Amino acid sequence: MPGQDTQRLQPQELLQETAERLLLASRHGRGVEQRTDRRFVIGIVAVLIVLAGGTAGYALVESAGWFDSLYMTIVTVTTVGYTEIIPLGTGGRVLNIFVILFGVGTILYVASLVAEYLFSGELREIIGQRRMNRQIADMSGHYVVCGYGRTGERVVAELQHSSREVVVVDFSEANVARAMEDGILAIVGDSGSDEALRRAGIERAAGLVAAVAPDASVLMAVLSARTLNPELNIVARAEHEESESKLRSAGADRVLSIHRIAGHRLANMVVRPEVAEFLEVVLTDHEVEVEMDMVRLAQNSPFDAMTLSETNLIERTSANIVGIRKRGGTVTVLATPGTMLNSTDVLVAIGTRQQLDGLKDVAAVSAD
Repeated sequence: MPGQDTQRLQPQELLQETAERLLLASRHGRGVEQRTDRRFVIGIVAVLIVLAGGTAGYALVESAGWFDSLYMTIVTVTTVGYTEIIPLGTGGRVLNIFVILFGVGTILYVASLVAEYLFSGELREIIGQRRMNRQIADMSGHYVVCGYGRTGERVVAELQHSSREVVVVDFSEANVARAMEDGILAIVGDSGSDEALRRAGIERAAGLVAAVAPDASVLMAVLSARTLNPELNIVARAEHEESESKLRSAGADRVLSIHRIAGHRLANMVVRPEVAEFLEVVLTDHEVEVEMDMVRLAQNSPFDAMTLSETNLIERTSANIVGIRKRGGTVTVLATPGTMLNSTDVLVAIGTRQQLDGLKDVAAVSAD
């Protein structure tokens, strides 16, 4: 089912797949920390049962005091070798056999857990996980990337290059471990799960990139994220063009069809290789000073209802404004000196990082 085309999924099948993924996520738990807590709880409960059972047994069988019975139980299960402080009859010795068998085994189990966590590094991993959770809880205006495969890894690299804080959500423990090795905050969880997205701080995030597969998983991630944060900027990857309309209906602000974009770029490379190479350098080569960026005019911009030439933005910042996206969503590809600007318009500019930052400062704009 995971490989099916989203277009061919019937509503019942989509709901069934979603239920299966969420059930699997709930069984998966919350990673190493939850498994560790559970094993420790089992060990501690077993020790308490042995102590309570031994204490009650010595008190009832040998008519000993409660404190003496507890002391006798602890001495027995820890095998310290002290002499019996309670004279034991036949019944007491039979009880002592069971206390030794169950008690010593339980103590050894707990001791092996402690040794495993200390020497295997799992304790450090637990502490690191909790520290990471605290870091995420303090974050705001960050970006959540669902999936740390080849696409997600590249998305994270670009966001980090732009000095954005990132949290990765991935169902694969191996991918999460790889992200953490790369110094990225990451959690194990289903990207369509409200619980996992909340742990990633989705309610305080500025944007989300859904780079998982298949399209049904992307759809669930978009639906959950939009429900939890109506103001979130959501960008989704679609394997099939037929899924684009569904993802937009689910709440994605922008949808990228991998095959359509790849085909378009390949065609440009063969027909207009120089132009394609220029755009490739500007958009992806971080060693080149020239960059392209999009900046939004403020809500009450002083440049509202002014032409581009009247603002003197190009002269004051040396950034080249090559396009403008209007409030209605229409894009003016070639901005001329007579192009009219309005508040909340998005300016598409090319220049050095310093020039683009200067444009943001002068125009009182925020990153799009």
